[in-house]
Amino acid sequence: MRKNLVIAIMLLGLLLPLSIRSADAIGPVEIMKKISGVVLGVGAGPAVGGARGFTKGWLWGTDATAEALGDPNGVPHKIIGFATGGVLGAAAGGVAGVLMGAYDGVQYGWDSPWSKENFSWGGSGFTDYDPFKW
Repeated sequence: MRKNLVIAIMLLGLLLPLSIRSADAIGPVEIMKKISGVVLGVGAGPAVGGARGFTKGWLWGTDATAEALGDPNGVPHKIIGFATGGVLGAAAGGVAGVLMGAYDGVQYGWDSPWSKENFSWGGSGFTDYDPFKW
């Protein structure tokens, strides 16, 4: 227990001066902008990413199931794909989208706060999203 505490204090003593020096170099206004970008990105990113991942997963699951049934453009194949593979794809895409949205908030929130990527809104359209790009 004490050994872990000593290691934590040593790491804190090493990293704190570096972070303070870095904070002084970029200024307090820029620090607040970056911190707010991370906080808002982590807050809003999962909701947007979840919705986009849910939609993209449902479309992907429907198409994959229809293709596996033999006719990717057939109406009965699409209906069966919508009810089976679409549901599974939506569940997986929704979960992955939520996680990816939080990841985007952390990744882009600091480097480019208030950008579309920070809020998981990058791409040319709503379904132009890959929740599995990990």
